[in-house]
Amino acid sequence: MKHRFLGDSGLEVSAVALGTWAMGGSIETWGPVDDGESIAAIHQALDCGINLIDTAPVYGLGHSEQIVGNAIQGRRDEVLLATKCGLPIASTRNGYPPRCLAPASILRECEQSLRRLRTDVIDLYLCHWPDPDTPIRDTMEALVGLREQGKIRAIGLSNFSCEQVAAAREFGPIHCIQSPFSMVARRAAEDLVPFCREHGMGVLAYSPLAKGLLTGKFREKDTFDGVRARDPDFIGKRYLRNLRMLESLRPVAEAYDKTLTQLVINWTASQPGITAPVVGAKRASQVLENAGGVGWSIRDEDRLRIDRILQDAQGES
Repeated sequence: MKHRFLGDSGLEVSAVALGTWAMGGSIETWGPVDDGESIAAIHQALDCGINLIDTAPVYGLGHSEQIVGNAIQGRRDEVLLATKCGLPIASTRNGYPPRCLAPASILRECEQSLRRLRTDVIDLYLCHWPDPDTPIRDTMEALVGLREQGKIRAIGLSNFSCEQVAAAREFGPIHCIQSPFSMVARRAAEDLVPFCREHGMGVLAYSPLAKGLLTGKFREKDTFDGVRARDPDFIGKRYLRNLRMLESLRPVAEAYDKTLTQLVINWTASQPGITAPVVGAKRASQVLENAGGVGWSIRDEDRLRIDRILQDAQGES
C-alpha cells in the first residue's frame, strides 16, 4: 500500500482510507450492519496497509467511534485516526445535531471522542461543517490549543469553501480539507482542490463511490430509501444517465481485470491534488475490493477515454 503525506502535517496516509459512517449508521440509512463484521472490516483494512480510518461522533451518535476504538486496541500504532467536531451529539434534536463550533463545545466533543476511541490523541481532527454563528477565530483558537496540548496532531476542515478555508488559515494551520469528490461530483476540482495544492493542504475525497452508485451494483428498476432516496443521482433521468455512464466504463475496468469499484477508486486516487479517497465499508470483503483500487495505474489513453465518457454523461444532464 502506497502512502502519501497529508499536506504539511507530517502524517503519511495510505492511498485509500476507510470510511466508517455505515458502521455506525442505522438500518434505515445503510441497511443491516453487524458490529462484529465492522470490526473485522477494520482489521482487514489494517492488514491491507490502510492506516487512515475516518469516523465522526454523529455516525450512529457515537457508535461508529466506539467500534473503531474497540477494533484498534493492540494496533493503535498502525492507525491514523480522523474524527470530527461541530455536530455535538449531546445536543441532538429530531435525529440530527445542530452545527456548533464554539470553543467550549469543541473541547467537550474532543474529550468525548478520545474516550470513545480509547486513545489519548486524535491524529486528524476536522470541523465537520461550518458554523455561521461562531467566529472562525474562536474555533481556530480552540483547535490550535488542542494541538498544543497534544490531544490532536493535525487540523482539518470538512465541507468548507475556499473562502471559508482562507479565513480559517488566518488564525492557525489547516493541514487537510475533506470534500465530496467523485466521477459524478467533480466540482471540487474546479476551485477547492487547486486551492489546497497551492497552499500545501491535503485533500481527502469523501463519497468517491457516490453512496454505492459507482460500484455498478444498482439496476434501472431498483428503488431506494434512506440517504439514497434524497440524492438526485439516484432519481429519474439523472439516475438513468449515471447507469449508462457506468456501462460505458465497465469495459475499461474489465481490460485491467478490475471491478468498476476498483476503477473508480483508482481514478479518484490519481486525480491531481487528491491525497486519498475515503471509501466506506461494512464488511471485510468490501475492504479487500477497495484496497485493490490502488497500487496500479490507468494508461493515458484510457484516462482520455474515461474523460470522454464523463463529459458525454455530463452533456446529457
